[in-house]
Amino acid sequence: MWQPWRHELADQERLVKNLIELIRIDSPSGEEDAIDAEVSSRLEFLGLTVFHDSYNNVIAKLPGQGSPLLLSAHLDTVEPGRGINPVVDGKVLRSDGSTILGGDCKAGVAIVLEGLEATMESGDGNRAIEVVFTRHEEGGLVGAHHLDFSMVSAKEGIVFDGEGPPNRIILSAPSQNVVTAEITGRAAHAGLEPEKGISALLIASEILGRLPLGRIDHETTANIGWLKGGLKRN
Repeated sequence: MWQPWRHELADQERLVKNLIELIRIDSPSGEEDAIDAEVSSRLEFLGLTVFHDSYNNVIAKLPGQGSPLLLSAHLDTVEPGRGINPVVDGKVLRSDGSTILGGDCKAGVAIVLEGLEATMESGDGNRAIEVVFTRHEEGGLVGAHHLDFSMVSAKEGIVFDGEGPPNRIILSAPSQNVVTAEITGRAAHAGLEPEKGISALLIASEILGRLPLGRIDHETTANIGWLKGGLKRN
């Protein structure tokens, strides 16, 4: 029975080479077409059937034994992530310092591709596999929220987008709730009739002064991210 997947099957030199090639493809959030084309081509070369949902997330399937296992990572990177020049420094892969490296999440994509290729080379058979590479993760899991789950049948999976040693399994992660408020005041001439005006900024400041901010409890923090108002001073 195939075991996902034995580390001795992986080709480290090939893994690093593929990772560097993927890193050199610019893919900031919202601009994933080039990396999409590359990974789709590689998946098809490995014998997977590749689909795209309406958001252009990559979904690929490989027949095999048993119920399918989902392998997933995301295609986009944060800025500054254009023209990345990866540098091998001993056993560490770095950027040249002018950009991010893009290991988040190109490393995850490279691991999935290497795992598939190494398993097929072993000739021991494989479990049925479904691969999902999502877009625009860095903007707030946008691709995952738009993923067409009717195209995915796997009930269990592994997302290769974590930190720490390889044997660390992350079962949960932080989330963010954003509240946006628009406060409308009443305009009045600041010199002739200020009494008739209502300051939206003053109302906002009174509200913000009552909100619990900073560390709320052992797993919750809150902050004010952005405040804008007024037309001009008088």
